[in-house]
Amino acid sequence: MKNKGFTLIELMVVVAIIGILASVALPQYSQYIQRSELADPLAMASTIREDVTAFYLEQGHFPKNNEQAGVPASKFLIGNRVTGITVEGGAIHISLGNKVSMPLQNTVLTFRPAVVVGSPTSPIAWLCGFDKPVTGMQAVGENKTTVPKDILPSSCIDRG
Repeated sequence: MKNKGFTLIELMVVVAIIGILASVALPQYSQYIQRSELADPLAMASTIREDVTAFYLEQGHFPKNNEQAGVPASKFLIGNRVTGITVEGGAIHISLGNKVSMPLQNTVLTFRPAVVVGSPTSPIAWLCGFDKPVTGMQAVGENKTTVPKDILPSSCIDRG
């Protein structure tokens, strides 16, 4: 008489394969979640970038602080994943915290304006994190980014 079904060894092989796949997938999924947590801070920074750009176009130099940029004080620029946003010499520093995952707690993501050398009326570009300006442009402000490079979006890392 022939038995139908799986043997114990066959089931153990399937469980082992699933375990191996899970051990590979879990770290990648965690990193994906952490990257998705940067969406909120990036969105908040876009409105501040507009204010800093407007100030630069009107005044011909970058604002020294939040007040000069015409944005609320850092303690009032908060969100689910943001504990404050500070403008320093044109650079925008976003402090992460609140509901972000542990690797992002108490880290900073910086956006710096990049201007065309010798042409103050040319449009400015924005550099995220560790990104470097292209030839002919100069970054303004200090980069205080402490977010781990493997979590940052590819646009925030210098690939050149």
